[in-house]
Amino acid sequence: MKKKVAFLIPQFYWGGMPHVASQLISLLEDEYDITLILVNNQLDIRIDTYSANVIQLKGNGFNKLLELRRFLRREQFFAVLSFGVIDNLLSIIISPSKTRTVITEHSTKSFENALETSNLKQRIYSFGIKHLYGKADAIIAVSSGIKEDLEHYYHLKNIHVIYNPLQVDDRFHELSTKDKALVERIRNEHGKIVLNVGRITGPKGQMNLVKSFEYIKDENIHLVLIGEGPDSEVIQDYIKANNMTAFVHLIGTRSNVLTWMKNSDLYATLSWFEGFPGVLVESVYSGLPVLSPDNYSGPREILSQGRVRQYSQQLTYPVFLPNGILTERFDFRIKDGEFNSIENQFVHYIVQCIDYKQDRRYKPSLEFINNNEVRMQYINLINGSEVN
Repeated sequence: MKKKVAFLIPQFYWGGMPHVASQLISLLEDEYDITLILVNNQLDIRIDTYSANVIQLKGNGFNKLLELRRFLRREQFFAVLSFGVIDNLLSIIISPSKTRTVITEHSTKSFENALETSNLKQRIYSFGIKHLYGKADAIIAVSSGIKEDLEHYYHLKNIHVIYNPLQVDDRFHELSTKDKALVERIRNEHGKIVLNVGRITGPKGQMNLVKSFEYIKDENIHLVLIGEGPDSEVIQDYIKANNMTAFVHLIGTRSNVLTWMKNSDLYATLSWFEGFPGVLVESVYSGLPVLSPDNYSGPREILSQGRVRQYSQQLTYPVFLPNGILTERFDFRIKDGEFNSIENQFVHYIVQCIDYKQDRRYKPSLEFINNNEVRMQYINLINGSEVN
């Protein structure tokens, strides 16, 4: 009989974590009887749950917490695999003592916590990570940068680095008629396409990327933004107000991101911080060079094909790597005026690197990520064995 394992995660609607959890279900469903527990019962399920039994917790606040506690005790799971700081802490606190708790961290918590507007929540999260994370049976960081962050800021030990499994789709769906017309218009004018994909929000840096395009002079370079989020309307208004609609295009969500990547010249991001960004992996898979700041964490590991993992290692920028180019690291907590200089400099890198597809140094590969190894590492940690 298969061991029963619960996946505890906020939602399966959008974002990187649900996609990683989905791929892990597909890798582990032959080994375990998996139940997917979604804390948020308001959002639809838009990501594949495969063979997992899906439970959406009902109620609000404390009642939902009690329901989760009763469910975990009743089902007597062998292990709970959790995603995200809140669900990690919940798993540690309320899982039965005989249940193994394996928590996964997908972002650099010191940076993410700095964005929290509530001082109380900041203190709760910092306290919880520093004093409770260590009580889990295993801590998984999805990049070496996250491990360094947890060790340095929260003094945690015994952290296992396991890269996210490959979750790319082999199918390159056709562009819509409208999108195809946009690409053809740009190409007919001998233009170039810079692509960015992700949830439209401040920390993902789309506004900074748009502002950088204000410094574009005579270059026929277009920025295409794919995604939706709380800042979509603000960015769209900014594009119109600054007369950028001819070369900056916010087109909403798309299910054929890989096809867009195949039709673009450069993937660019000014994200403030990362974990192990799946969209960069997709870009490499599609043969699209990446231009990214050397921020915590993920880009230097992905672009170097796993060869550069120490974030204290000093680099001379720009760094031309097999999967793309790294630019200077920056801290998003700097003053607005200093951000202007970063945006100005970044667009010069875009112009410089727009043809990196033809550069001899560009040799894209994802061989450093092996799904079979990822699967076995998770199985070993869930079962209580050591990761090789």
